[in-house]
Amino acid sequence: MFKNLGRLKYSTKKKEFKISLNELKSGTNFFDSFIVYQDNGGIKIYDRKCDHAGGKIISKDGNAICPIHMWKFNPTTGFYDNGVKKKEVEYSIDNNFIKINDISYIPEIDKIKKRLNTEVRFFNHAFLKITGDDFSFSIDPWAIGPAFNTGWWLALSTKNDWIDQLNNSNFIYISHNHPDHLHPLTLSKINKSIPIVVPNFVTKSTEMYIQDLGFKNIQVLDFNVQYNLKGTNLNISILKSGDFREDSGIYFSNGEFTGLLSVDANTINFDRLPKVNFYGSSFAGGASGYPLMFDNYKLKEQIKISLKDKNFLKKKVYDRIKKISPNYFMPYAGFFSEKLKRDKKILKYNKKNSIDDYLKFCELNKIEVLDILKNDVYKFSGIELINKKKIDIKVTKDLKPEKYLEYYKREFRKIDENYIKEYFLKSNFKDNLLLYICLTNDNFKSLNKNYLINFSKNKISFNKISKFTKSFLKKDPNLKKLVLKVRKESFLNTIYNKLPWEDLSIGFQCKILRNPNLYNVNFWHHFTNVYVTSINVRSVTDCASCESLNHFFDNQIHQYSN
Repeated sequence: MFKNLGRLKYSTKKKEFKISLNELKSGTNFFDSFIVYQDNGGIKIYDRKCDHAGGKIISKDGNAICPIHMWKFNPTTGFYDNGVKKKEVEYSIDNNFIKINDISYIPEIDKIKKRLNTEVRFFNHAFLKITGDDFSFSIDPWAIGPAFNTGWWLALSTKNDWIDQLNNSNFIYISHNHPDHLHPLTLSKINKSIPIVVPNFVTKSTEMYIQDLGFKNIQVLDFNVQYNLKGTNLNISILKSGDFREDSGIYFSNGEFTGLLSVDANTINFDRLPKVNFYGSSFAGGASGYPLMFDNYKLKEQIKISLKDKNFLKKKVYDRIKKISPNYFMPYAGFFSEKLKRDKKILKYNKKNSIDDYLKFCELNKIEVLDILKNDVYKFSGIELINKKKIDIKVTKDLKPEKYLEYYKREFRKIDENYIKEYFLKSNFKDNLLLYICLTNDNFKSLNKNYLINFSKNKISFNKISKFTKSFLKKDPNLKKLVLKVRKESFLNTIYNKLPWEDLSIGFQCKILRNPNLYNVNFWHHFTNVYVTSINVRSVTDCASCESLNHFFDNQIHQYSN
């Protein structure tokens, strides 16, 4: 259904930086855009952009630290303290000056100079539909029910024609495997033969999940390659997130109209940004369990970090908008809320940006904000916005949040310790890490079901333990410690259904305590992208099926309607 048009084309813009060798001292030197490390072995240069969320690495107490999530970088080794390697910057030396060529790479998708019609319709959160004269495609549909183990709920209601609109799409693009983008309950309602476009991630994390849900026509597209939807004027290219996460966005053209949907990918396409007419991006923030669920910080510090994260995201989106310089900006992929009574503390302190936070900035830069709270359909002729409107139809009937929680508590009440043990022993994960799991109630009080998993030896060990004490954090000083106090039904749903573990952390379903207080990259990557779905998680023990939620939803809605 797609014709490969070859690699995405790039133009370049070069800017030269010079640093005098006389300015360098032995050790670490900070300049505006670069870190220069000098010792007897020579010179190493790194950019100051953090490889996690794109923050700027600063000097603090003699260390190189990103102030956003406190990632510590060691210029001597070239690694962050959690094991992620940072790429060195190439340079030359001439006349006692270090010369660095900072080259901007600007992608340009193929387009034809035709004034064609394009329509962008917002459904909910990250769920959009793009329609042209001869095509339509949808993106990241989440229309009903919760995400992230009942931690996230749609802040808005979805118009009730969403199933027909999805089934009438040429394809559905899924950006990554987080459940607010790849939502099993929503996808269970549509035709399983509809083409699903997924990025060609190394671990196949999204592809496997879609396959597990029973879809028959999965189109795996390579990054930075142009594809034409055969028989149409639509060209697309999938762009990867610029960090280590498996995330993506989509760049497309329809005649002279060009668009980029970066969804919530960090530094999309490694910050090699196209110039487009239409740009859509996440904007709200608050989409993480960090820092409010981390017991390494007191509440006052959590609130301070959370506010800093919120403002950092806003500035990052500002910078990206300015670099792309679109005619139109659509803030989307941020319309979720924490609705359960048990999460009222998260709702209170997890502050998010609003669309209004972007209005003045965009006005100053002569960019029109497409406010989906006012209008959900925007029509373009060529690159000109010719109409915008609010669709006046009924919304989809959904269940109350507490009703869903009742289902999860009933469905996942039985603790199968043989399955839990087998799940970890077969995970094939190795790291110098001790993992402590404590199953809890709604308020994170222990249920006296505690497990200790040691991943540091050739053979993984799994043990039940009586209770957690702080002395655990000091045990085996050469090993990292990760303590997860997890709500029982959320933990069981995740491992019985072989789901990504970030469903727990992002969904505010676990309290986290770390020693040292560093992001456990290998652990979260493995249990979120590698060891997921029935393809990779094999067990002789029967487990629950996500189809049961679909049946529960249908039965409850039927009772509600009658």
